[in-house]
Amino acid sequence: MIDLTETKHLREAIYANPDEILSIIENTEIGICITNQEANFVAVNQAYARTYGYTKEELIGNSFLIVVPNTTKEQLKFLHDKFLKEKRELARIWTVVRKTGEEIDISVDTGYSEDIFDKTPHKITFVQKLY
Repeated sequence: MIDLTETKHLREAIYANPDEILSIIENTEIGICITNQEANFVAVNQAYARTYGYTKEELIGNSFLIVVPNTTKEQLKFLHDKFLKEKRELARIWTVVRKTGEEIDISVDTGYSEDIFDKTPHKITFVQKLY
């Protein structure tokens, strides 16, 4: 399971220093992605890209649905949009798809911010692959 204490510390660091977000997310082994209101990746750290088998450049600008199985795309897009409205989500386990097509299970925690990048709502997702 993802270390909720660690994700809490990371969220607090991001909230306290939103202009330093890229530096903050790159200095952890927890995978982190940030998506915008259109559900597109605006930032990912190296640990996140490694988890899914992509480069950061392959993910940024694309929909997060690229890493979601076809059977849950609609549900997860709905939950992403709901999160940005309600600003809360429970930590949980999801099945996702790596670039190779391999399905893996991940543990997820989330955060919300309007203080990063263009000052619009963003979802910050923390992921850790389950073994």
